[in-house]
Amino acid sequence: MWEPQVYISVSIVAFIICIAIVASTLYIILWKNKNKTINLHHGSLSNKNVDLELQQLSLSVRSLSENKISFESSTHKPIVVETFTIEELNTATANFCSSNLINGRVYHGRHKGKELAIKCTNQHLVSKIKFELFQDSTYFHPNIVKLLGTCTTGESDDAYLVFEYAKNGSLKDWIHGGLAIKSQFIASCNCHLTWNQRLRICLDVATGLQFMHQIMSPSYVHRNIKSRNIFLDEEFNAKIGNFGMDECGKSKSISQKGSTGVEPFSCDTGYIAPELLGKSSDAMTKSIDIYAFGVVLLEIISGKSPLSKMENEEKNVLLHEKINLIMQSSDAGEKLREWVDDGLKENYSFDAAVALANLAKACVDEDPLLRPNASEVVQKLSKLVSELHEGEEERFNVGESSSKPLVVKV
Repeated sequence: MWEPQVYISVSIVAFIICIAIVASTLYIILWKNKNKTINLHHGSLSNKNVDLELQQLSLSVRSLSENKISFESSTHKPIVVETFTIEELNTATANFCSSNLINGRVYHGRHKGKELAIKCTNQHLVSKIKFELFQDSTYFHPNIVKLLGTCTTGESDDAYLVFEYAKNGSLKDWIHGGLAIKSQFIASCNCHLTWNQRLRICLDVATGLQFMHQIMSPSYVHRNIKSRNIFLDEEFNAKIGNFGMDECGKSKSISQKGSTGVEPFSCDTGYIAPELLGKSSDAMTKSIDIYAFGVVLLEIISGKSPLSKMENEEKNVLLHEKINLIMQSSDAGEKLREWVDDGLKENYSFDAAVALANLAKACVDEDPLLRPNASEVVQKLSKLVSELHEGEEERFNVGESSSKPLVVKV
């Protein structure tokens, strides 16, 4: 048996141990709570710092974005279109000397070793050009005439457009009249395009249209396809002119077949698709370019103007009306032979001429939904070009029918 003193001692020790355990437990709990509070505080500060950094980054990105948008929407001209001074253009053209006049108000010039075509115009027309189409250099297609730059004087309404130079002039110069009028000062000569050259020109133009209609995004409707707006370089590669200028020739009245309305673009009557007569520009689709291109095909085949008079008659006849009459006649083959450009003589494939005439007829169909699209046209023309005999072209480029320019040095 333990003495009472022993019980008392054990009880005191047990009590002290319990107090120590309770105290330790309380200390641990308080220490953990303190650390948790500190961690929460630090975490809050860390989150705030992260949020602040994200906010600053967001502001920075937004600022960059706004600066980019501001730059893109500013009135500055795109970097791919150069700004020329009037002094540079005066030097390039010898003060717009008449000997440098190409046609109308377009002059030939030389600047930094490069040949240029410089068109005199006004600031109102320049303001209507779709410069956004020239912001991306990929839009410089080999079958589209490049707009190289602009010039405004600031002292008057005069303005100038600077284009790449097409040494062999326009398709119209070669097709109508059968001679090259002024191709870096070609002498007037009885020069005709060969059949091979004509087919390749057709394919070049169709390829340019295919690019505008089906490759560009958004697609682009030219609205002014005609032989005068198709230019030939030194190798007779064809390029479409007036690209990006569909807004520049609006508000001209027309009248044909009793219909009157607003001409949506500057274009000869013979190139205007029938669905446009008496209607506004809202009626325009890619098919109007195909129609006009079909008329160009008919010009290339026949050597005739889009609007001409019937033999022994006073009325004017459109080329699309004439080809319909020919192709629907009982002796279509013979009539087509008679209709083919005299400048070709017998130096062409009649089968290819029939195929080209049928393609042209499809392009000028009065129903726009029945006209082929640009890709279909390119496919058909590519087949015709692939069937050409390469040796023929050089043989036909001899003598009076030569399509090589006679250059006169001045």
